[in-house]
Amino acid sequence: MKKVAFIILVIATVNSSFSQVSLNAGTGFLKGFRATKPFYGFTAGLELPKSNDVTFYGRIGYYFPQREETVYSTNVTAINMTTSPYNLQVNYQSKTNYTTIEGGTRYYLGNDYDNGFSLYGGGNFMLYFNSVKRDYESKDATGTYDWQNKYQLSPDEPSKGKIISLAFGLQGGLKYTVPATGTFFFDVGGHYSIFGQASNNSVSTNLYSPIFFTFNFGFRKDLY
Repeated sequence: MKKVAFIILVIATVNSSFSQVSLNAGTGFLKGFRATKPFYGFTAGLELPKSNDVTFYGRIGYYFPQREETVYSTNVTAINMTTSPYNLQVNYQSKTNYTTIEGGTRYYLGNDYDNGFSLYGGGNFMLYFNSVKRDYESKDATGTYDWQNKYQLSPDEPSKGKIISLAFGLQGGLKYTVPATGTFFFDVGGHYSIFGQASNNSVSTNLYSPIFFTFNFGFRKDLY
């Protein structure tokens, strides 16, 4: 209940500061310049008009994990000294997802922000997180031994980690407002990461790209 009350208070505060605020939600995908696979997910955000044709916006996106095609292997050692064999090779693949937090300014061309058909574009910034996790096979590399209850991974090779990055970019799109209903929109963004830091040396960066594009389709509802 406290969280719900806090959200209502934030919306009320924003609504009192601006004559209009819009909430939006949608779906889309993210494609890295050097990545072989796109990431599919959902977005949600808000938009605050500065004037009839200029707005500030913020948006959060979550893009579901993708698995690398490359299969890696690592050593595991027996928990009990009497276990034989004492060492095994285990195969795994890495999975990566994206969580994005972006904001920026939009400039509308044609009709206004809340009227009819318009094109829009502008600059933005993005803070994004990649969660990377190793997905180990239940048997060793030979397919003979179930290792998970009797063997342990090396503490020097964490099975999960994160990459934290900051990017800047450009965005362009189009929208159509249906009177008394809401606004349908589609936009494309191009982003370039100026900073990226992995939490440990075991984090795979094969599905990470410093240059990437986002494609979003959604619905916006204006609150007065």
